[in-house]
Amino acid sequence: MKRIVASHHPLRHAGSLKFALKGIWHAFLNEPNFRVQIIITLVAGFLGFRFNISAIEWALLVLAMGSLLSAEIINTVIEEFMDHLIKEHHEGARIIKDLSAGFVLTTSLMTLTILLLIFSKYFV
Repeated sequence: MKRIVASHHPLRHAGSLKFALKGIWHAFLNEPNFRVQIIITLVAGFLGFRFNISAIEWALLVLAMGSLLSAEIINTVIEEFMDHLIKEHHEGARIIKDLSAGFVLTTSLMTLTILLLIFSKYFV
């Protein structure tokens, strides 16, 4: 029982949070697309406050923007892993990296659609 409690100690969770924040910081520093998506997220948040969007619109906005940032981080993980694992050109690695980029693209298109659905009425 003591081992279970120790594994869920708040200090251990704080350490995990530190590592997660370091990962996000790495993506911010090294991935230009992640920085662009952060800017899009901030602008969308500003517009949400500016136009006083509904709670449902906020929920969709937060889900879309969180999905977009998460997809970019997952893409970065896959690319870093493949580059570390396979140094030379490998067709299988290329396909995996292309699929990962396709995941980000589909998430970006979904996010754009949600942004247009929420904000188009304020600009038309």
